[in-house]
Amino acid sequence: MISLPHALPYIRIGRSSLALCESDWLDETLTNAARGTDVPEWMALDISRGVERFLANHYKGSVIDSADLFARIEKTLHALGLDHVAAKIDKTPPPVRISLSELARRAGAGYELAFFNLLEEQLRSAASGGASVVEVHGLRNGVRRLVATKKWTTRCEKLMGEITAFVSGVKERFDGTRPGLHLVIAP
Repeated sequence: MISLPHALPYIRIGRSSLALCESDWLDETLTNAARGTDVPEWMALDISRGVERFLANHYKGSVIDSADLFARIEKTLHALGLDHVAAKIDKTPPPVRISLSELARRAGAGYELAFFNLLEEQLRSAASGGASVVEVHGLRNGVRRLVATKKWTTRCEKLMGEITAFVSGVKERFDGTRPGLHLVIAP
């Protein structure tokens, strides 16, 4: 059995992107849906805790599709007679985090082409799955892994610039179809 570092399942966004299902995100999603209705904030937070407990204690998988999660939340709200809140649910999935260090490990040292293909696949998956925020992190570690060095070199600096330019280029290509997509590169 695999033990997750996090009690809640991951949320699958698109074909291959995963996001953490976090309490804060669930709380925000449900309180935003309840805002402007007759449902008080404490009730929205209580429903959020119920969803959380179900996912932690009764959901059998370690990954749940974004659409399935929202369908379950809506079903719960309908069962409670809160159809007007269910209608206001923003089905934007939580932020997606892409580890460049992990992609570099999967690609293998020196296999930059494979790395860029994996990165583009992850970015496309997150965008097609409806993510509005994608954080690309572990840039320096990923670069050092690809270059297969422990010490930062001029080759590392050049590759870091190429990766940053690549992510910016992907962002520009998505601007036409996904103008609200926010890509963040963290070192």
